[in-house]
Order: sequence, then C-alpha cells, then structure tokens
Amino acid sequence: MSTRTLQWSSPRPPYLRAFIAGIAIAFSLPLSTVAETEPSTAARPAEQPSAEDPVAPEAGNTERLGIELNKLEQVDDGCRVYLVFENALGTKLEALQLELILFDTEGFIKRRLTLDAAPIDEDKTSVKLFDLAKTQCEQVGRILINDVLAMAGPDGALPNEASGLALSSKLDVDLFK
Repeated sequence: MSTRTLQWSSPRPPYLRAFIAGIAIAFSLPLSTVAETEPSTAARPAEQPSAEDPVAPEAGNTERLGIELNKLEQVDDGCRVYLVFENALGTKLEALQLELILFDTEGFIKRRLTLDAAPIDEDKTSVKLFDLAKTQCEQVGRILINDVLAMAGPDGALPNEASGLALSSKLDVDLFK
C-alpha cells in the first residue's frame, strides 16, 4: 500500500495561511465584557447621515432596535468600543445578546465575541461599551453583527433576527449585518 502526498498544482495563494490563522484565532478568543463610562464626543459630520440612521425609523416600521457604532477609544493595551442602543421595540429588553465578528483593516477576521447589552428600558437610548483586550483601535476595520443570540422582554422571547436591526456608524469603521 503506497502513501500519496497531496500537492498543490499551482503555488499556494499568499493569503491562504493568514486566512486560516484568522479563522483559528476568531474562534479561540475569549468573550467580551460590558462596562459603562461617559458618552463619546467624536462623531462624523451631521451632513453625512448613515442610510440606516437609528434615530430615523424606517418607513412603515416604527418598532425596531437601533445600534450605532459611536466611538473607538484606545485604553492601555485594548480598544474600548462605544455602542448607542435605541430601543423603539415598544417593550423593555431584559435580555439582549449579540454575536460580533471583528475584521481588521485588511478584511481578515480578527476575533469573535459575545456581547450582553441588556437591560435597555422601553423607548430608551442607552450607551453600552466594552473593551477589546490586546487590540489596537486603528486595527479594527469592520464589525459584523453575525447573530442575535438572545432577545427577550418582560413577556418572554422577542423575534431575534439580525435583519431587523437598524445599524449605523459615526466612524470610518463599518457596523454591518
């Protein structure tokens, strides 16, 4: 019985090793925590509103959850992320857990984390922040809300689809679903 070695018929793409390493890192990093501090003053000019501005409800849909990426702040060896949540769902959020995927400025997956953003009162805008340990803010290129893992109010579970979120960013870093 002979053993065959699989060989590439063409040179390996230079990005393949980095891509595989990025995937491995994304699924091995620890989960994030939430902390509270003062709101951000850094913002994109008002004349450049996002197409998915959480302040303006979508036509025909007044019940929604708006999430805005408002500020990234370098702290010690980490990056503090400020998110503004606008609860226009018509009920208090007692549970809100999001799965986030961070991409670097070259488009590679940097890490995967879970964010617990509850509670958020009914008809309330709330600032939540969390720290990304061992991350430089200038290395964050995009943030994907990959999934809504849990969303519940006082009467139980709410539809927890990422497609129902109204997302925006005041930064060059994109917040998307």
